[in-house]
Amino acid sequence: MSANLTPAAEPPRPISEPSPTAEHYPVLDGVRAISILAVLWTHLMPFTLGGIPLNESLGMFGMALFFILSGYLITGQLLKRPPVSSFLARRLLRVVPAAWIALSVVWWFRPVDLETALSYLFFYANLPPQRLVPPIDHFWSLCVEVQFYMLAALMLWLRVRAIWWLFPALLMTFTGMRISHDITASSVTWFRADDLLAGACLALVMHSRFWPAVRQVLSRPSMVPAFLLLLMAGSFLSHEVYNPLTYLRPYAAAAFVGALMAQPRHRLSIWLGGPVFAYIASISYALYVWHLPLAATWLGSGDLWVKYLKRPLLLLVVFGIAHVSTFQVERRFNELAKRVGAGRGRRLKEV
Repeated sequence: MSANLTPAAEPPRPISEPSPTAEHYPVLDGVRAISILAVLWTHLMPFTLGGIPLNESLGMFGMALFFILSGYLITGQLLKRPPVSSFLARRLLRVVPAAWIALSVVWWFRPVDLETALSYLFFYANLPPQRLVPPIDHFWSLCVEVQFYMLAALMLWLRVRAIWWLFPALLMTFTGMRISHDITASSVTWFRADDLLAGACLALVMHSRFWPAVRQVLSRPSMVPAFLLLLMAGSFLSHEVYNPLTYLRPYAAAAFVGALMAQPRHRLSIWLGGPVFAYIASISYALYVWHLPLAATWLGSGDLWVKYLKRPLLLLVVFGIAHVSTFQVERRFNELAKRVGAGRGRRLKEV
């Protein structure tokens, strides 16, 4: 993805093909749903292939898709140039309240020291020296996410047009750092942020004058399965085998998602755009936040057979709490964020 991209007007699109600047792609809900289902399977069920444990690989696959979507959507918001306060209100009220509620519940039963608590509350627990502790060690990804929000807000405040060269430059830099340190997977921001930045660069390409030509290439029927296979090859790890394709994981994931959006009538795009996936996507954040804390309770206890016999009940509870959290907690804060943003926008117009 080139660093010299510049925004430009696009030719009209057919009604059946959404514009990246205006409409919603239903397939993205499906991608989000697949990402959280992969993470749930990673943490809650065994996954082996030919006797090789691949739970970490499946998690890598799911998190790559999650970060690609996040980078893509956040960058799309940046290009609309909202007020910084509105942007931060929407992003932080989307993430922080539910996370802090979960942390409060976990720490009630499993207290932590002050330094660890602060590192979680302010989303830097994943940075060295890491203070990630079970059953909330999966919050490393929320730390990466919130840190990206801070970078995005800084660019919005300074000069948003700089992202056209900064994000591609950071993408190549962080991938280069992973290669130089032989790191295929990490929870440290600078060894994982290329997933987010690949999604950000996908958004830049889709809002550039190059998108019609890129879309024409991605619209070939072979592109969806080809990039999916490359993403899987770059995600599925074996500790005994060095796999250089892992360094291509962010780029394959971005290309795969881009191909799905370029082909809204592809069989996989239609399937992922279904209502079941839309619902799972709507509660995906709460599913992510709550699944490991709940797995650390009686619902996840016992020897091997007892533990897995309880899995249906655990999943039922996880989905139930995620539903309540999404529609009774997160939705209220999302509505508050919209009011804050709307109020800020009105004040700016009056000035």
